[in-house]
Amino acid sequence: MFKLKILTAVLLFVLVLSGCSDNQTIENNIQIQGKTTNNENFNSLDFRGTPMIINFWYPSCPPCVKEIPTLVQTSERYENKILILGIIHNSFFDSEEDRQNMIDKFNVHYPNIFDEEGEIFQKFNIVGFPSTIFLDNNHEIIEKWTGFLSEENLDKYTEEMMQ
Repeated sequence: MFKLKILTAVLLFVLVLSGCSDNQTIENNIQIQGKTTNNENFNSLDFRGTPMIINFWYPSCPPCVKEIPTLVQTSERYENKILILGIIHNSFFDSEEDRQNMIDKFNVHYPNIFDEEGEIFQKFNIVGFPSTIFLDNNHEIIEKWTGFLSEENLDKYTEEMMQ
C-alpha cells in the first residue's frame, strides 16, 4: 500500500512538471513558410516589423470554429497593423472542401496554411486545439494560449502585442 502511494505521488509530480514545461521549449523567431489556401506563397519573414497572431485550428474542432468570427473581427479592426495567420491542422477527418467551406462561411480573409505534415505544429509544440500564439514586431513569442480564446483575452493580448 505504501509503495502504491509513493508511485502515485511520483507519477503526479512527473505529470505536473511535464504540463508546466510546454512554453519553455518554444524557440523565438521561427520562420513559417507555405502555400495558403488561396495558393499564394507565404513567408513570415516578409512580415517582419508587423505583430502576428497565429491561430492553430481545424474545421471539425468546435472551439476552433467558435473563435473564427472573433479572429475575423480582430483582423478587420487592426487591418494593416497586425497580421493574423491561420494554420490548419491535418485532422484526417476534414477534407479540403471542409476547410474551404469554413473559410468561406466566416468570410475569412486572413491567410491560412494547411499544415499537412504537421511541421508547423511541431515547431510551436502545439498540444491542444485551438491554440493561439502572439508575436511582437520582431516575431518573438509574447504569449501562447491553448484552448478557446475569448474575445476579451484576444483583445487583451492583441493590445499587449502591439506595444
